[in-house]
Amino acid sequence: MVPVVDPMEERQKPRVLLIEDEVLIRAFLAEELRDKDIDVVEAGTADEAWAYIDAGGSADLVFSDVQMPGSMNGIDFARRLRQRDPTMPILLTSGGHIPLADELAIAPFLPKPYSADVAVERILETLAAKRR
Repeated sequence: MVPVVDPMEERQKPRVLLIEDEVLIRAFLAEELRDKDIDVVEAGTADEAWAYIDAGGSADLVFSDVQMPGSMNGIDFARRLRQRDPTMPILLTSGGHIPLADELAIAPFLPKPYSADVAVERILETLAAKRR
C-alpha cells in the first residue's frame, strides 16, 4: 500500500524509502532505523516505491533490494530514479545478485546477508555525507 503524501508536512527527521519484498527483513530494518530517529517509508516492490515517488513522495535516501517481484527490480528503479533525481543517495542490496560494474556506477552495493547494524551504519553514513 502506498502511503498518502502530505505536501504540507514539515520534516525534521531524515526519511528513508526502504524497498524490500521480504516482509521480516523490511520490518526489522525499518524498526532499527526508526530507533535511530529516521522516518521510514516502506515498500514491498519497486513498483510500489515508484508510485510513492510519482505521487510526490519524498526521501533523503533509498535503500533497495535488487531482486523482487513486479515490473521492475531494484536496479531498474535506481536507474529510473537517477533520471528524475541524479543526486538522490541510493544503496542497493541483494543476496543472489552480483552487481556488474555499470550497476555499481548507479549506486553502492551491500551484499546480503548483512547485519542490521551494518545496514543502519551505511545508511547513516550516506545520510551524513548528503548533508555535507
